Amino acid sequence: MIMAVAGMLNHNPDPSDEDIDLEITNICRCGTLARVRKGIHLAKTKASKGEPA
Repeated sequence: MIMAVAGMLNHNPDPSDEDIDLEITNICRCGTLARVRKGIHLAKTKASKGEPA
């Protein structure tokens, strides 16, 4: 999943929740999706500021 997210962020540095749902398909949609989305948004924010994720 980490590699999938890294690839997505390289291709689309500002993904929406819909973009995340379409790209990252190998996660449980029941309980972890919201936390994964939150983590991806945190990573993109840190990357845009030049901070390490």
